[in-house]
Amino acid sequence: FGAAVLVYLLTRLVGLSEFPIYFFTDEAVQMVRAADLVRDHFSGYSKELLPTFFTNGNQYNLSTSVYLQLIPYLLFDRSVWATRVVAALATLLAAFSVGRILKDIYASPYAWAGVLLLASAPAWLLHSRTAFETALATSFYAGFLWLYLLYRCKSPRYLYAAVGLGALAFYTYSPMQMIVLVTAVLLLLSDARYHWQQRGMVLRGFGLALLLALPYARFLVNHPNENLRH
Repeated sequence: FGAAVLVYLLTRLVGLSEFPIYFFTDEAVQMVRAADLVRDHFSGYSKELLPTFFTNGNQYNLSTSVYLQLIPYLLFDRSVWATRVVAALATLLAAFSVGRILKDIYASPYAWAGVLLLASAPAWLLHSRTAFETALATSFYAGFLWLYLLYRCKSPRYLYAAVGLGALAFYTYSPMQMIVLVTAVLLLLSDARYHWQQRGMVLRGFGLALLLALPYARFLVNHPNENLRH
């Protein structure tokens, strides 16, 4: 399993600035917004402190991916490699989560194969080596599913971490908002009996979810028409 993770890591990082051969504007904007955030003392263009969303073009559809770019910007300044490396490393969460689901939940002796599947899948190879927020959101979603299954099959205490990663997936990529919400509703219904048995934990998890929703509520108050326009 460790060797499979290492293979995944190497296939994300080797020649990262050379492949994909393009460096798209939707990649570059992540680092640019992070640099502007530092320049403006962590306030957005609309003067909000630590804004929930940042603009890409004329829409507010960037969030977590910009904050992740703060560390490489402060360490390495702007470059193709620095922009892509943090996103590529974050996708390790997807490969690790898929492997751990096979190992922890299904007790598969071939859990490493799940990691290698993501390492070799052409579409994932391409997108996980870019700074697009799509692969980042997918990685958070995979981590959310792994932790939810641990909550369901191992220990209720994993619910808090599952809620946290679900929130990160929600904020990272705008289409993921509906995916996370629908997933949460379906899991609430399908595992209703188990949730009732753990109702104290679920109630606290719901409180955490409400707390993590406050930045989104602030965005809706400050920009009431942007969500519908998007």
